[in-house]
Amino acid sequence: MAEESLQSRLEEGEALPSPPNPINIRMGMWLFLSSLGVFFIASIIGIVIIRNSSPNWGENAPPIPDLAWVSTGVIVLISVFSQLGLSSVREESLRLFKVCMLLVLILGFVFLFLQEQVWQQMLSGGDGSFNASSSLHGWTIYALGLIHALHLAGGLVFQAYVTSYATRGGYWSLHHITVQQVTLYWHFLGGVWIGLFAFLLWLA
Repeated sequence: MAEESLQSRLEEGEALPSPPNPINIRMGMWLFLSSLGVFFIASIIGIVIIRNSSPNWGENAPPIPDLAWVSTGVIVLISVFSQLGLSSVREESLRLFKVCMLLVLILGFVFLFLQEQVWQQMLSGGDGSFNASSSLHGWTIYALGLIHALHLAGGLVFQAYVTSYATRGGYWSLHHITVQQVTLYWHFLGGVWIGLFAFLLWLA
């Protein structure tokens, strides 16, 4: 199937792009994700140390909204559809692949919206005195949320590029290294959010 698709492109006189060096791309992505992972782990260790030395930790803090569980489900769906899209392009199921890439992009914006709603509910919860400047607990939650939102925004830009290129027939079974990397990035973000969510529940 893959050979037939490639042959049809050649017969139609289509200029095929030169494939990027997969080793360099994979190494670059793994180094990037490793640095982000070290950053998050170091942040969590620092926060645990501060929490254990702060007697007033959690004072006036509202509970984490139930909507955070919904957003967790959405990020899991993003990872699932991203992996399904990768499997589809490998098998030359290009229509399903394009649908999956579009769904991942839409769900990414849904997740970002839900995260913003979670922070808004926390701001309006309790007695209104819980914010980034009220305590170390408040600063911790909003700093972690902001950092994660920035990485999510980066993932959306990456996904928008991949989705746009996919709709124009830019990927197929022998040319999808970028799809592999964006899928890896979503798996990483999903794992980071689940870890952060569990950590925030523990902090509360």
